[in-house]
Amino acid sequence: MRFRIVADYDGESKLDEVLDSFPGAVFEEFFAAKYYNDSGIGIGVVLMCRHPSLKFKQRIRFYRKENCLYIDIMLDFDQIKQADSTARKKIVAEKLVTEIPQIIAKYKFKDFDLTRFASDLRGWFEQQGWIDNESVDN
Repeated sequence: MRFRIVADYDGESKLDEVLDSFPGAVFEEFFAAKYYNDSGIGIGVVLMCRHPSLKFKQRIRFYRKENCLYIDIMLDFDQIKQADSTARKKIVAEKLVTEIPQIIAKYKFKDFDLTRFASDLRGWFEQQGWIDNESVDN
């Protein structure tokens, strides 16, 4: 599966520190080796962290021609700006692992193994140490 994460952010947010520590090539290779259905769908994510006065709105689009779902993940500018580096990573990872599966579920891609995808996504960020391994037996 093709899966790429990029960002559009204000320098004040210090999101560049998160991106500098994000092993994008390793992430892309991990998901490239995964098979969730026959469609060959790709996912492109843009982490959006801009000053609220700019009034950016979330964009979510599926382009059939490219067979790719493009998703903006909106990050709270003030929250990211005030957080330390570790907290920023956790905020970003939690947003990704909660919002992306919810958005994919709305599209109902035929035979897409959403449960396994969500588990793999969470597991990847847990393995990187960005989020804690949460027990399933709450």
